[in-house]
Amino acid sequence: MGYIAHDALPCMQTLGAANDVYEFVKSIGRFKETKRTDGISTSDIIKRILKDYNQYIMRNLTWGYSRKDLGVSYVKEKQLRVNMGITKLKEKVKEHQEKFHSAAKIAGSNPVECMENTDRWIVGFLEKFEEGCHMMETAIKDRIQEGLNRQAKSESNLSGSDSDSRRCFAFL
Repeated sequence: MGYIAHDALPCMQTLGAANDVYEFVKSIGRFKETKRTDGISTSDIIKRILKDYNQYIMRNLTWGYSRKDLGVSYVKEKQLRVNMGITKLKEKVKEHQEKFHSAAKIAGSNPVECMENTDRWIVGFLEKFEEGCHMMETAIKDRIQEGLNRQAKSESNLSGSDSDSRRCFAFL
């Protein structure tokens, strides 16, 4: 220990004790007197530091410091990372809940507009769906026609001049 900094008032270990806990440190010249400031408590500052200790460690781990750099055990690091993951998950759930409630509020306060939007979305979906089905139907017909044409061509090459084998099925 280098020095202890504290105000000059005696600091008793328990109420009613006679000895100052810093008496030995004062006697060897390792005590530096500080002045008290009204409204500021070193105990409160220490409590705030300890209260935010986990946040401090997580922030520094996030910034790239290793657990060893911070003097944190493996288990403590993993515990903090799990807690951080849970906190992030809670935040995401809360965010999605707020979005849902916002959408529900809009739908509840303006049901006519909501129904119009829903109808418009459904019509848009059906138009896209029908367009896709038509394109798929055309592609299937084209592939079948190509296959039949290839088959007819190969049969005509095998049979020579047989005109019946050159038929193209146009019913598709």
